[in-house]
Amino acid sequence: MIRRSVRLRTKRRTIAVPFDLQIEILSWLPSKSLVRFMLVSKSWREIILSKSFIRLRSLTQPLRFLLAFCIIDEPTGRLSYSFFSSSSLSSSSTSISTTFLSKITFPLRCRASYPSYYVNGLMNMGEIICNPCTGKTIFLPKLVNPTVASRRRITDRFFGYDPVNNQYKVLYITVYLVGKAIQIFSKTKFVTFQVFTLGAKPKRWRFIDCGIPHTTCSDGLCIDGSVYYIATTDKRMMCLMRFDLNSEKFNIYARVSEETRALYFRDNGSRNLINYHGKVAIAIQPSRSVPSLDLFIFEAGKQDYKEKSFDNLPQLHLRMKGVINHMGDIIFVPCYSRSEAIVIHHDFKGASFQKMKFEVDAEQDIYSESDYFMGYVESLMLI
Repeated sequence: MIRRSVRLRTKRRTIAVPFDLQIEILSWLPSKSLVRFMLVSKSWREIILSKSFIRLRSLTQPLRFLLAFCIIDEPTGRLSYSFFSSSSLSSSSTSISTTFLSKITFPLRCRASYPSYYVNGLMNMGEIICNPCTGKTIFLPKLVNPTVASRRRITDRFFGYDPVNNQYKVLYITVYLVGKAIQIFSKTKFVTFQVFTLGAKPKRWRFIDCGIPHTTCSDGLCIDGSVYYIATTDKRMMCLMRFDLNSEKFNIYARVSEETRALYFRDNGSRNLINYHGKVAIAIQPSRSVPSLDLFIFEAGKQDYKEKSFDNLPQLHLRMKGVINHMGDIIFVPCYSRSEAIVIHHDFKGASFQKMKFEVDAEQDIYSESDYFMGYVESLMLI
């Protein structure tokens, strides 16, 4: 990055603005203003898009939520998302103010059945990548489908951010099936892995190699430049896979214990991968009749272990979202909630549960779907 001062001309003299002061001034501006200021000069663009500046803003911004409310209009075949950001999250408050960010609308078919991912300021929803801060969207390019005899396939899509190169990538895994056997690998013809890099030219998917045949069993989670997901290998081993976004290499990060494996296939609602103090964890509801969750932690090269259990949850059908402070306080969200926007805060020290309601000034009180993402930061990525 070029370190230079900015010269402000007055009628009598020219005043040089030091580089460090430029950084300080720009760091206080909202993202929408920074996007416009990137057009002012080449030096400002270099500053705003530099890794050090992006890291500085991420460290100075308070912990916030991104709220995504979806309305599905089946007669027109379209859906719309309204995005809100919360104020800084305080465990002592029962009411959280929000700010409207943007609203986007696109065809319902573009979302398909893939989960929505939020990573470092951007979201991936099916065939769409959007910036909730600016409301800008792009469509992913059409996938490259190899010529195969079978049209039967299983697909999964993951979204991640590489902080080393300041790049967003989408990983697409396709398993092509043949035959009628029950075991998936006995009827697998082959598996393809494709990657799309946001902003790369030409705008297309790239095939990559993977030396570990496997099928996915969970949604994904991006932590520190790697995408993690539960998978089953061709040797019937259940594991936590890791995809390094920088090198684009796969490896088996950790093994799944027999206890977790048994509970995993029993529970369909609460097996969520979460960021637990920088480690990948999974929260599983061991019993459908008892309001409790077991938290299992993964560590590199090891087998997962149970960290703790959460008993006497205030209601069933809660999803664990993550940790809000160094004390280990946990945030839960309802699996289904259309009437009000709430989260449940669990005080790790006092083992108490507190309902926290988001104050949302929305056009409609009832949405088809709602979701909440922790650690929202505004992205300066131009899409």
